[in-house]
Amino acid sequence: MKNRLCLHLMANKEKGFALPLALLIGLILMVTGMSMIMRAQGDQSKVIAQNAKADGFRSSEAGVTRVQDLLNSVRVMATVDSNSNCNTVGCWQNAEVPAGNPSNDLQKHLKKLHTATACSNPDNPNAAATLTANIAQLKLLSGGQWSDLGNNRYYRVAEYRFTPIADPNILGLGVLTLEGRSRKSAETDLTKTDLNIDSDDNAASRNRVVVTVPILPSPPPPFNRTTVPALWISEGNADDGARFQGDVVEDVVSPECNISQNKIQQPIPAPNPSYKAQFVGVTFPNLPPIPTGLPPGQQDLVLASSQFFPRKNADGAIIDTASDRTINGQNVKVYEYIVNNIDLDDGETITITPGQRVVFYVKGNINGAIEHNCAGQAGCQPGNLQIYADNGLGYAAPQICLKGNENLEGFIFAPDYSLGKTGTGTFIGAAWGKNWGQIATCPSSSNPPAVTQGVGWTELIQDLRPPYPRLDKIANWCEEPIDTTGTSTCVP
Repeated sequence: MKNRLCLHLMANKEKGFALPLALLIGLILMVTGMSMIMRAQGDQSKVIAQNAKADGFRSSEAGVTRVQDLLNSVRVMATVDSNSNCNTVGCWQNAEVPAGNPSNDLQKHLKKLHTATACSNPDNPNAAATLTANIAQLKLLSGGQWSDLGNNRYYRVAEYRFTPIADPNILGLGVLTLEGRSRKSAETDLTKTDLNIDSDDNAASRNRVVVTVPILPSPPPPFNRTTVPALWISEGNADDGARFQGDVVEDVVSPECNISQNKIQQPIPAPNPSYKAQFVGVTFPNLPPIPTGLPPGQQDLVLASSQFFPRKNADGAIIDTASDRTINGQNVKVYEYIVNNIDLDDGETITITPGQRVVFYVKGNINGAIEHNCAGQAGCQPGNLQIYADNGLGYAAPQICLKGNENLEGFIFAPDYSLGKTGTGTFIGAAWGKNWGQIATCPSSSNPPAVTQGVGWTELIQDLRPPYPRLDKIANWCEEPIDTTGTSTCVP
């Protein structure tokens, strides 16, 4: 009896202990389960955030690639800003192919490029239309609104800036600031760019990258030789019967795109590639600035009779003052003159002493014979004579007519001038102007060649090779906060 009572009491004691134990074990299991659920939810949130961030980066990468593709199709736009320097230089914001007169330098380039694209792609009638569409897309991107990449991913150009560099191997640096963005739901207003535009989407991600791309020179064929094109005219064709032993760059009208090769006379042996007449979608560079501070005797000259330059006294000593110039990396002496007009009668000649460097800055017309003959003179180059004409006197139809039977070696750049050459004299060098063969009193002959190509780029007082660009590989990729203002720390 006593033993049964003990067993009964022990059983009741164990029952009283089991219940709290079971509750404790259940609580432990519940806490562990909740911790695992919370951890899983945290991991899931972390994965969602990581995926959203990755989507944002992918949007940025895709946006950068798209902008690169657009700039590669309209490479001249890589040399201007997206929203600044818009008036004279031009920018993405006012980029277009104008139907009338261009209002800035960029529009001049784009109009030339549009014609060149149409004329260079006869088998692709949509080439010019594609170019126009790409220009319009870059113009749209300058507004800063979002562009749709699909799958609720977007990008926008915050800014593009081009910084020129004084280096013959690089035109400058293009710095693109671009934002990428991804959302769970589609964006309904692509014009919103403020910082809290994704407050309605907890899975949204947004980032900003700054990409630096070197812009390198890539001159088209006639500008890719060591010598300057023999003839470059901005209007019409040089089809007046003259022959040119060198590259001829002309203007054409689409859709006819007529360029005759009959004007080209190849030397023997012919260069490789051979000389040709062609249209290139680039515009004239700016004229070198007229120097200030020249002696009074070297300014506002009117040359109406035969003279030698540089001028000498009766004892043969040079009386003109030379300027210090850096040409092809070397410091040289150059005799510079500001000339109002050169108007010579038959038999009169302006003669440049071989071996001396002379530059004429002409404000009016040139009509007469100029002689510069380097034959047999050591160190004499055609580029020792350079003539730059800006029509500073404001003539309605400025012109340069080279006459006589003398040998002329030199470089002439007169963007607003009609050019012509008559007589039997040899002209070795280059002539750039508005048109050729349009002066009634200056008819061309077919023999000898009107111009024989022969002036080197490195002989000029200023680099006049047109800056035809190409994009290099990305040099720097940097992420910055989307609220960054002022100068970016990402810009090298």
